[in-house]
Amino acid sequence: MDEDEDLKQAIALSLRDRLEGNDSDQHEQHEMKQALALSLGKTVEQLTARDMMRLQDSMGSNQGEKRPFSESTSPTSDAKRTAPERFWDGVVRLTYVEGFTLASAIRFEDIVQKSHLRKALITAMVVSTDWIEEQFPPDINLCVVLHGRPAMARKLDNRVFIMPPMKDENWGVFHSKLMLLFHTSSVRVVIGSANLEPYDYRDLENVVFIQDFPESSHTVAHEKDLPEFARDLCDLLDKMQVPPSVKQELFKYDFSRAKAHIVASVSGVFHGDYAYRRYGHPRLADVVRQIDAANPETRIEIQTSSLGGMTPSYLHELYRSCCGTDPYANGGKTPRVTRDMHLPPVDIIYPSRDTVEDSKLGPPGAGTICFNRASWEKTTFPKQIMCDSISHRAGTLMHSKYIIASLPGASKKGNNAMKGWVYVGSHNATMGAWGKLSQDKMTKEPKTSINNWELGIVLPLHDTSDIPAPYLRPPPRYKPGQQPWTQEGYFD
Repeated sequence: MDEDEDLKQAIALSLRDRLEGNDSDQHEQHEMKQALALSLGKTVEQLTARDMMRLQDSMGSNQGEKRPFSESTSPTSDAKRTAPERFWDGVVRLTYVEGFTLASAIRFEDIVQKSHLRKALITAMVVSTDWIEEQFPPDINLCVVLHGRPAMARKLDNRVFIMPPMKDENWGVFHSKLMLLFHTSSVRVVIGSANLEPYDYRDLENVVFIQDFPESSHTVAHEKDLPEFARDLCDLLDKMQVPPSVKQELFKYDFSRAKAHIVASVSGVFHGDYAYRRYGHPRLADVVRQIDAANPETRIEIQTSSLGGMTPSYLHELYRSCCGTDPYANGGKTPRVTRDMHLPPVDIIYPSRDTVEDSKLGPPGAGTICFNRASWEKTTFPKQIMCDSISHRAGTLMHSKYIIASLPGASKKGNNAMKGWVYVGSHNATMGAWGKLSQDKMTKEPKTSINNWELGIVLPLHDTSDIPAPYLRPPPRYKPGQQPWTQEGYFD
């Protein structure tokens, strides 16, 4: 039996034990209450009547076969439960993890809603084609964008597979996670961190931003007439070289209520005053200024599932963009980072070796959580900013990618003032994902060089924001001598 089969059997046995140990409905309901309270940042005693309604809805959807028919179960209530849920104002949701009953977590099938689907575009670095064929109707047009070299497009019946162009043949990956789900009378935009394989939507913790947009009363004639959110999507589709019909389909929908700001990375080198700010962390800086959150003393938490060769110099570069600082506003002279400079107020949240070894899946479940031991052992690596990545769902490993920015003095402003902002998406805390700034030696113009394709969104944070963080906050610092998870020794 190979390692994958061993892992599947171990998971199955673990779940069987869990189910056999929780056969009491009363005990299970108590666990559900605790999970709901945790997801809302409350105690069980603080749950409201509306919260309890959410709990009942969740129990109905998670226990469909087990729930007995009673007076409270009628054809009318069944119809309400099966009606497609729409997120007209946009939501951030953590994905379902097998063995947990987090009320707000969302399953892949509830994202896709295939019985209402007419056509779709889906993208990821890793795509399990067999699984995708199970999740999407065979008779709809489906465009799949994934990593591969060389760049190419291939059509098979009503399936189109595209591998976008890369900056060069040696470096970078296509890592963007985007879904455009064209339903009967709306389009659902999904931007997240999960690959298109069952493992990511069952065993690991991932995050998705979802917003639905209704059909418009009139079709937009030109891309320039679309709101910025839709224009950014169109730009990405052009860069990915997907069929023009996919982009033109977006012209039929009303994006006026778009809540998020898109931050994308495109593999390439971008020169000039406008182009260098279009993608990567310079784009993040633009968005931070756009939402009026620029502040040179912002506190940053970066939760990542992969790490690269971080240095103090690059940490400062990334931090300046998180603060909304334009690095070329002063004539192209970027601040010089010296050895005696303090590190910026940044926490990098990445699992320790202890956390991975103690997780439910153990080291075999951490195949997509990546860091190189040689990078950790370099004297330039800022070890003092490292924090452990501990999930609220005990023993779960995280494949999500978050940035949480806290503005100084925000707690004193009141009146639901902006407290900061949050990023969710596919960007890990690496130079390959966010890009590197420099100055062209010939033209003296700024340029951004990016290896990867990435995609995420930024949302402002207020007191009333309902955006879950997957990890314990404040994240615990690495203990003296504690090591980060690296794959050397396990997957050699």
